[in-house]
Amino acid sequence: MTTPSNVRVGIVLPESFYGEEEWQNAENALAFADEAASKGAQLLLYPEGYPGPMTGPLDNKKFPFDPIEELKKKAKEHAMYIIAGNITASEVPGAHLLTLRMLSPEGKEIACYLRQQPDTPPLNAYLYGGKGHLLPGSGPCVVDTELGKIGLQICSELWVPELPRLLMLRGAEIIVSPIHGMHSQTGYALKDTWRCVARSRAAENLFYVLITQNLYKVDGFDYEKSIVGGAFAAGPERMVDMMETPGVLITDLDMERLKYLRTRNYDEENLSKPDDPDWQPIGCRPGQIFERYPALYKELSEPSKFSYDYEYWRKGDLDSWITEYDRLYEGDYKRILEKYGAPFQFKEQ
Repeated sequence: MTTPSNVRVGIVLPESFYGEEEWQNAENALAFADEAASKGAQLLLYPEGYPGPMTGPLDNKKFPFDPIEELKKKAKEHAMYIIAGNITASEVPGAHLLTLRMLSPEGKEIACYLRQQPDTPPLNAYLYGGKGHLLPGSGPCVVDTELGKIGLQICSELWVPELPRLLMLRGAEIIVSPIHGMHSQTGYALKDTWRCVARSRAAENLFYVLITQNLYKVDGFDYEKSIVGGAFAAGPERMVDMMETPGVLITDLDMERLKYLRTRNYDEENLSKPDDPDWQPIGCRPGQIFERYPALYKELSEPSKFSYDYEYWRKGDLDSWITEYDRLYEGDYKRILEKYGAPFQFKEQ
């Protein structure tokens, strides 16, 4: 497919409802789609697990309709791509799957990415209303569209350099990595770091990175103190655009510039001078994606004492994660449970 010179994206930064009340996200999601379409968005991204269900019961009868099915209709109505998510039950009792679904302008689901590298069960239980066990997905996901090749990731998978690199090797020009967001006051101060990580991945791989999060509406919780990223688009050379207030961020991605950066050679940029007719100031290393030496990286694919075993659930006992967690973190689970108690209690929903 031929990639257009510019792609207009909409990045939704919603005031999200948590737990039993998350059904209220459904109607809001449709309104955001209408707003983004009215401003010319060709691709629309929602936060992790939005509009749900995710943090509340999976069979919550308060949902007025199936959010994903209604968003398919919006995608077709507005002839745009929509990326949204939820949690679903898995075939393993007591375990779940965290999804990121891509809907086409024809109103079809053309990809369903399952998070490959979930958080550990205690953090999952805190984030997802007691759903501690998220089974890992089977592999990277890059979707070929007329907007370009789009890679799907979820939240902190962006912090693992090997995962975005796999998407680049599969041709991704844009990747999305929507964030969960916090629903209680914590010591989080990650806003600048999230943006630094996104900019680093964009520069390393010469692609655009789109991020957003849930701004949770929970009694007594001020999300403004725990923004972990907001909504933003990061490029190889600069931060393209960002927003911290609820709404839809509309911004344009220069795909011609991306092609230029991917087809130039950094040697030439170093040797050229401002008085050369083709000279342009460069904010990254053009051709960086070709400067790879895979023979050096074999150790990265080998198990080590620092590797968490995400396949613990295959042992037939979900509680076997505790042994693995204590091995890696030297008995930290018991200390965390004793200190924080309730947030880490598991319950199937």
